Amino acid sequence: MRTDILLLLSSALMNMTFSQRHEFVYVPSSVNWTTAQKYCRQHYSDLATVDDQADHNELLKTAGMGNVWIGLYRTTGDGAFVWSDQSSSSFKAWESGQPNNQLCVNIYGGKWYDRDCVGPVPFACSIDRKRQIMRVEVKSSQNLKDPAVMNGILGKMEQVMKEKGLAQYAKLSWITQSNGNVFQKNYKKRDAPKQTCVSKLRK
Repeated sequence: MRTDILLLLSSALMNMTFSQRHEFVYVPSSVNWTTAQKYCRQHYSDLATVDDQADHNELLKTAGMGNVWIGLYRTTGDGAFVWSDQSSSSFKAWESGQPNNQLCVNIYGGKWYDRDCVGPVPFACSIDRKRQIMRVEVKSSQNLKDPAVMNGILGKMEQVMKEKGLAQYAKLSWITQSNGNVFQKNYKKRDAPKQTCVSKLRK
């Protein structure tokens, strides 16, 4: 006869958000700006978008200090610059005397320069980081409504992420359910271990 054991597990939803919206990929092939944009859109998110100083530092760390196309451009020599992904940002890192009536933008030595779009220049692509929701299952005899216990679980998970190199820009937080709780109780069936009876035969 089969015997089932009910395991009491608690599950919760968790937010993973990123303090930096972009990560970057350096492509060493020298091409014109339009070809770089097309490649980035096919293989990643878009030609590199720089929202703030953190993005700028990350891009320089990835692509170095040489000539690199980024996704900033304009359609006329006196028009406003826009990003390839159509996002808006007030951050700028122009070299002194720049821009000067060219249409496309590259980084050199950590500063932005506008230039003709023909190139050829290496380029950097953006990968957008998106908020992720994870389901976590915990088997614990502790009170999972206790903030100290919940923070301890978060700390353990962040430690694992740090060891795997995933925690530099990620932040974890619990999602409160509609009933006001974070953890929900779940029951799962598991087969009981088989028992073997051994009888001794009398001679």
